[in-house]
Amino acid sequence: MKRLKAILMGLLEVGIGLLVLLLAHELVLRFLPVATAPDVQPPTAADPIQRYQPNQSFTWSLGWNFYLVVHGKTNAQGFVSDYDYDRNAATPAVAVIGDSMVEALMVPFAETLTARLQTAFAGKARAYAIAQSGAPLSQYVAYAAHACATYHPQRVVVVVVGNDFDESVHGHPGRNGMYHLYPRPDGGFDYKLTPLPPAGLVERVARHSALALYLLRNVQILQVIGGLLASPAHAAESLPYVGNTSAYAGPERIAEGEKVIAWFLDALPKAACLAPTDIVIAVDALRPFIYNDDDNLRLARATYFGRLRATLIAQATAKGFNVVDMEGPLRADYAAAHQPFEYPTDLHWNARGHAVAAAAVRNALGSWPQ
Repeated sequence: MKRLKAILMGLLEVGIGLLVLLLAHELVLRFLPVATAPDVQPPTAADPIQRYQPNQSFTWSLGWNFYLVVHGKTNAQGFVSDYDYDRNAATPAVAVIGDSMVEALMVPFAETLTARLQTAFAGKARAYAIAQSGAPLSQYVAYAAHACATYHPQRVVVVVVGNDFDESVHGHPGRNGMYHLYPRPDGGFDYKLTPLPPAGLVERVARHSALALYLLRNVQILQVIGGLLASPAHAAESLPYVGNTSAYAGPERIAEGEKVIAWFLDALPKAACLAPTDIVIAVDALRPFIYNDDDNLRLARATYFGRLRATLIAQATAKGFNVVDMEGPLRADYAAAHQPFEYPTDLHWNARGHAVAAAAVRNALGSWPQ
């Protein structure tokens, strides 16, 4: 009996010690720039475009040691921007559509693609970012329809990245609260909004815990665990991930991606209320494999993203879209300056990547606006 009591007391002491340690870390981290995203405004039947709560300030940071810290805000419309969007302004507008690459929490807004375009227009046009982390091609079509109905842009820019294809199809890992393609037995798709379920207790607690946010966002603990638990076959692949998605390019996965591309290129002009020639599709490069002409770049071209980006570029060009293959501009800039376009622990474009993208998109827009 005494032995059992001693064991229980020992366990209690360990538990109290761990709790005190956790509370100490929680307290300290509340004074540090832990990455905190704005709160989401869920979609509704009346307003089905999920966005952030308006007029929120946020702090984003990278790495366990906070090697990059960015302070930003959402505008009155719930998008990450230093300025509000005016649906009644007389100047023409371009809608810049995308996911976290366009949203760019990890880049000061003034250095993003959208803000650089706004500056380049010198008051002759407006650049509005309509983007949120986790949005795939299917959501980009919803964004284009929202832009058409609300801001009537004369041009639309869509930034496409590696995980945009399979995440468009419901059933693959993706973000709720967005529009997805639901496969039908006949091989087609139904297009509808995936509701955002209420947050569970664990998620609600995590959102308000500096320690939880630090582990999830700065340390990226889930990715670390995923890497440790990866199957030996997947871990042994020379390029397991390309474009922030699995490199696996099996025939069924490629065929599904090709169906998504066909749907996207057909639906986008109708949603945007524009001709394909007035829509710029900027396709990200196979970063970070573009810095050298070596076996890794050759292997990257044969991966899921490598093959689908080639298909998208070819088919969009054939249909008359204004296509920007970012590989050319990025490789040219790297040859001149030898500066990378992503962060050490984050594959999103850094400020230099946004600068090159903005210059390429501005060039694609030509003389517009007059």
